[in-house]
Amino acid sequence: MSNKDRLSLLNIIVFISLIYIIAFLNITTPKAKTVSEVENRALAQKPVFTMEKLLSGEYFREYEDYFADHFYDRENLVQISKSITTLKGVKREEEVFLVDFEGQNVGGNVNLEENYNEVIPEDKAADEEVAKAEIEEKDTIDNNQTTENKTADEDTGTTRGNLLILNDTIMEIYKFNEDRAKNYANVINTVRDKLGENVKVYSLLAPVQIEFLNNDKYKTLSDSQYDAIKYVNSNFAENIIPVDAYSAIEKHKDEYLYFRTDHHWTALGAYYAYTAFAKSASLDVIPLDDYKKEEAADFLGYLSAVYSTETINNNPDNVVYYIPPVESNLQVFYYDNETGEKKSYRGSVINKAYTDTNRKYYIFLGGDFPLGIIKTNVNTDRKIMVIKDSYANAFIPFLTPHYSEIYVVDPRHYRENLINLVNENNIGEVMFLNYILTTNFPGFINSVLNLI
Repeated sequence: MSNKDRLSLLNIIVFISLIYIIAFLNITTPKAKTVSEVENRALAQKPVFTMEKLLSGEYFREYEDYFADHFYDRENLVQISKSITTLKGVKREEEVFLVDFEGQNVGGNVNLEENYNEVIPEDKAADEEVAKAEIEEKDTIDNNQTTENKTADEDTGTTRGNLLILNDTIMEIYKFNEDRAKNYANVINTVRDKLGENVKVYSLLAPVQIEFLNNDKYKTLSDSQYDAIKYVNSNFAENIIPVDAYSAIEKHKDEYLYFRTDHHWTALGAYYAYTAFAKSASLDVIPLDDYKKEEAADFLGYLSAVYSTETINNNPDNVVYYIPPVESNLQVFYYDNETGEKKSYRGSVINKAYTDTNRKYYIFLGGDFPLGIIKTNVNTDRKIMVIKDSYANAFIPFLTPHYSEIYVVDPRHYRENLINLVNENNIGEVMFLNYILTTNFPGFINSVLNLI
C-alpha cells in the first residue's frame, strides 16, 4: 500500500471515528437543559409522540428542533459562531446595520431557569423546578434568524421585525398599522364595557428607544410613536384614562432610560413612566431617593442574542434596580401542562437570584408568568390589576407603595376569566401596560379577548 493510500485510509478512519464519537456524545449527554444561556431563550423540548403528529410530519419537525437545540456542546459552538460574526465586515468610525429577524416573542419570553433559594423555602424547591420547566415548555420560541439588509414584512408582524444597530446600541424599529392600532384600542374598550363603571381603566403604551434617537438620519427609519400613541388614545371610550408616559420619558431622554442590548426600558425609564401614571391616578409620587438602589453589571440582553457585534459585546449594560420602601410578597400561579391544575410558588418583586445570571432583566418580578398576586403592608384599600407584557415588570415595583394588592396578569399565559378575577377580588383599578410594538401583534390582542 502506497503512502498516498495510507493517508487516504487514515483520513477515512478519522472522519468515521469523529462521526461515531459525536453521535455517542449526543446520545449519552443529558438533555435536561431548558434554557440557552448564550442565546437567552428557551430550548425546544422532546416532543410527545402521537400517531397524528407522526402522519402529519409534525413529530419529526419538532424532533429536529429538539435535536438541534440539544446538540453536544452547543452553547460553546454558538458562542464561537457569535465571535466569528463580530469579525466580519470592515470596521468604520460609525457602525450601522439594518437587520431583519424572526422569532420575536412579544415583550420577552418566560424564563424561570434560576433557582429562587432567596425567596422559596427549601421544602418547596422541587415544586419550583417543576413550575419553571412547565412554563418554559409552554413558551418555547423559534430560533432567532438574522439576515442583513432586508425589508420589513408588515403582513407577518407577529413574527418579524426590524432592528437598527448603531454602534453599541440595538433598537427595534416601529411601523404604524392603523387597523391593528384601532383593534388594540377596541379590545380595551371591550374590557372596559364588561368591567362596569365602578372600575377605573388606564392605558399606558411605552415607546421604544428609537423614538428618542438624536440622529434624525436613522430615527426616520421608524414611524412616529408619538402619533401612534395619540391615534390609539383617540379611539378609546371616554371613560378610559390614557397615561402620558411618552412626555415624561421625553423630558429625560438623554438619561439611561433604555438598555443598549435589550428591547426593554431600564428601571429609571419605568420610574418616569410611573410618575406619569401617578399623576393620572391621583397618587403622590414616591421620590426615587426613598428606594434602595442596587446594580447588576455585565448584562447582554435579548437583542444582543439576535445580532451581535464586537462593539456590542464589549459594551454590556448595567441593570440598576430599586428596592421599594415597603414590604411585599408575591405569589406566582401557573398551570400544570398535563393536568391543567393551577399551582403556585413564592416569588419576589425584586428577585436577586438573577443578579449573577445572563438574564438580569428577570430581577424584576422573576420574569413573566400567567398570574402573580402581590400583597403589601401598605395601609390602603386600593387594589389594581396590571394586564401586561414584560415592559411592566420593571414598572410594577413602583406601584407597591400605593396598593395593598397588585394583580399581575400576562394574557399570553393566563387561562381564566379576567372579569371574574376583578369582581371576586374587589379590584377597583385596571391598567393595560404594554410597549408600542404590542399594538401590531394580533396574537397578543386575541389572547386578551379569550379571557373575557
